[in-house]
Amino acid sequence: MILDGEPYVCPMSFVVDEDRILFRTLAGKKLDGIRANPRVCVEVSSFDEESGDWRSVIVRGTARFVDSDGVRQKIIAQLFSKYQKVMGSPLSAGGGLMPLGGNPHVIEVPIEEISGMSSNGGFGIRTKPGRL
Repeated sequence: MILDGEPYVCPMSFVVDEDRILFRTLAGKKLDGIRANPRVCVEVSSFDEESGDWRSVIVRGTARFVDSDGVRQKIIAQLFSKYQKVMGSPLSAGGGLMPLGGNPHVIEVPIEEISGMSSNGGFGIRTKPGRL
């Protein structure tokens, strides 16, 4: 996203629900950036240490707030289910579906554009993501 005229990149926990990416956030730079300019780009990559294989997907879309309490609770439950076993994750601490405290905002990014690459997508030498 763009925040104060500069690119701002941040890690986040997310779920994919049909044709959208969803995440939750409390007040902070991520929320400020979305409010200032809702056009976002989300990148997800995976790397297999044993084989050297990697995959990377980039999604572009316009972020918007999820206002429906029922949908918000569904997404928070999906996030909790996906990340509950991750050690040190704020999503797993304290139990319940709202362990971040407060009342987090749920943001959706409808997938408007999607692209991706992988280590076996035409490259002769296996490289880690970002080292092409």
